[in-house]
Amino acid sequence: MEKRRLNTKDFLSDVQAGMDDVGLMKRYKLTPKGLDSTFRKLLTLGLISQLELAARTAGQTETVDLAGINTVVAEHTKARLGQKEKTQYLYSGQVEGVDILDYIQWMLVDGRQTVLEVRPETGMPCTLYVDAGKVLHVATMEMVGEAAFYQLAQSPGGEFFHLPWTEPERITIEKEGMQLLFEAARLRDETDSLP
Repeated sequence: MEKRRLNTKDFLSDVQAGMDDVGLMKRYKLTPKGLDSTFRKLLTLGLISQLELAARTAGQTETVDLAGINTVVAEHTKARLGQKEKTQYLYSGQVEGVDILDYIQWMLVDGRQTVLEVRPETGMPCTLYVDAGKVLHVATMEMVGEAAFYQLAQSPGGEFFHLPWTEPERITIEKEGMQLLFEAARLRDETDSLP
């Protein structure tokens, strides 16, 4: 099967003109995962910056216009009919020496749906509910929401484990995932720069 080619110049022009994700997916016949992959490749090649990607979501509100999404999904489904199911390559294992913010960023970019139990070296154990590029809920025994997330980000190390998915008892995080990570990194930098 021939790999689909994308006109990078046109794509970047549409991104810079402010075209939303639904418009990009429809115009370039991309799935949400394909759109994410395209952004990651452009980032790797240096054709778009992390700040530009963050700016795409920074001004968005929680209300999302899904007009046209059914058409995109239907077109994608129709295109897949008759095609062989793609083999999934899935590994499990243990990772060491990774910054928890980097790991959460990877889960957000990958669109994971998981419950992450984090046991930091300092502070209370923390549970994060991550779904489709968003941190929905964060809780410790003492606090919930952004405060719990920012406290977790201050710990220099610890362990984390994935738990089976369950719906969170409530939504306590309103910020977009990347905004939450940027704020946590900023607060960490402030703390690290103190004498």
